[in-house]
Amino acid sequence: MASEHPDAPKQLGLRLPGETMELISAIQEHRKQSSQATTIAAIVEDAIAAYYDQLVDEGQISDK
Repeated sequence: MASEHPDAPKQLGLRLPGETMELISAIQEHRKQSSQATTIAAIVEDAIAAYYDQLVDEGQISDK
């Protein structure tokens, strides 16, 4: 999805690595299937939440 569009990294105003674009596409597809917004803001929020949860699970930060 997002990674298939050649202008997608340019639309964000920055160049993103292919791996990052794959993650964006996966989140975007999940949101689409569950009838949620697929805006870049919503996708970034999901990515931040997932990373936060990962850091908590690994004990890198505490969940306050």
